Amino acid sequence: MTHDLDRSHEQPLNLQHLLLSFEGRTRRSHFWIGWLLLLGAGVVLGWIPVLGQLLSIALIWPNTAIAVKRLHDMGQTGWLVLIPWVVGIGALFGGVIMAGVGVFATAWTEDPWALLAALGPAMGLFALSFLVGFIFLAWIGLVDSQAGSNRFGPNPKGL
Repeated sequence: MTHDLDRSHEQPLNLQHLLLSFEGRTRRSHFWIGWLLLLGAGVVLGWIPVLGQLLSIALIWPNTAIAVKRLHDMGQTGWLVLIPWVVGIGALFGGVIMAGVGVFATAWTEDPWALLAALGPAMGLFALSFLVGFIFLAWIGLVDSQAGSNRFGPNPKGL
């Protein structure tokens, strides 16, 4: 059984708009294509010393752009993209402080387990940050589009 769907209203994949613009909406499939391209670019750049790390910073813009457009497609504000950033930066500062206090508190003991016990809460905070980012990615990557047009534009599926 074949389904003859009218796909004439669908928006084709435009990589320049997908990766550089914060305007409009994007489909789940286009989001995942862009996300995988950026993941691949990040892995390749990670192998290049110094210059690769600097260029990896430039990937923040397109990653944020595809996430914002995906949030728009769900009818949400693009500012929600800050959630994993705020949690991640907070976890980084909190984890470094916890680890520093733990190292300082166990500096006078010869027991390596004391140091590991002191670093445990920092590792838990880092794991929580990862979990928040993963849940956010799953949310924007798996939740369906808002039907019809919304304040961010027409439905990219043409529905």
